Amino acid sequence: MEELSPLDELGVYLLGGRIKDPARAMDEAVEAERIGLTSAWIAERFDMKELGVHAGAIAARTETIKFGMGSVAIGTRTPAVTAAMGATFQQIFGDRLLLGLARGLWGINEKGGMLRPTMRGFGDYAQILLDLWAGKTVNYEGDLGKFSNLRMPDPPTAPRPPIIFSSWVPGPMGIDLSARLFDGVFIGCELTVEATAEICKKLREACERHDRDPASLKIYNTMLCAPEMTPEEEHLVMNARMITHFSFPGVSEQLLKANGWDRSAMEAIMSHPKMQGDAIADQAFTRQELVDIGHMIPREWVETGCVVGSAEHCAKRLHDYVDAGLDHLVLHGASPAQLASTTAAFRAQKAAR
Repeated sequence: MEELSPLDELGVYLLGGRIKDPARAMDEAVEAERIGLTSAWIAERFDMKELGVHAGAIAARTETIKFGMGSVAIGTRTPAVTAAMGATFQQIFGDRLLLGLARGLWGINEKGGMLRPTMRGFGDYAQILLDLWAGKTVNYEGDLGKFSNLRMPDPPTAPRPPIIFSSWVPGPMGIDLSARLFDGVFIGCELTVEATAEICKKLREACERHDRDPASLKIYNTMLCAPEMTPEEEHLVMNARMITHFSFPGVSEQLLKANGWDRSAMEAIMSHPKMQGDAIADQAFTRQELVDIGHMIPREWVETGCVVGSAEHCAKRLHDYVDAGLDHLVLHGASPAQLASTTAAFRAQKAAR
């Protein structure tokens, strides 16, 4: 089959939600590369989505597509382990890793005995990675614990992977840390064009305050995208998935503030019996079992915070987000095969500009 020219602005999110067949990510990454998507991301879960395994498997099956770790919760791995993972990948496969780093999801990580890092500790973690990859010896005592004489005896000769700060809606401390230390920022789903533009503006202003070229900080996001689907498919792919995101600790409040959404509508959703308890919704229910709550989401939220409709309309919406300041959109919800018509429309609209 014909391989299409790459689209630097578009990637794909693989294996959304709960899965039983992790191997299909390899075939989907091959198809994503063929239609011109330039990154493939997987969000780590502690069952069938261990990121190191997926990164190597997908890179071995593809040629150029970058693999996005979206994202490593730093409490799950010491800096030495993450540095080794990143260096080994780059040494074997070339400069194809996008290393997303996150503080983690409260309510999940600590149940497994994982560290809940402070923002200062998060910055320390990123700096330790950079130091190790640069061949330095690290002696550290701080929020992350204590490391003595930490080094890579055989430091990598390949380029280090870019480190990307992952936060649904980064706050002032996260924005400042990103501008000082990180190569990119990965923001979350369901943000409107206007909210996205405001986040991008704040990030680039922070770069200027630190005498950094704003264009050197790459801004990524996850974009829920359901092109040319029936209403039933769309409710399963979009609405039910939005419900799972709203159940992440703190995310519903961040979206309310960023998007200016109706608080009473969100309160009605969050008070539903299936949203009670301390488990994230899609760990307690299948997406099919969340469709009923999904019908409570105002249609305006879907149309302004996600990308739905015809391929041409979806492509135009994606260009709107690029114009708002995003460098790269990671399309989530549809498979690469389902995204083919939208990527074709995006490519045609880009050429016509």
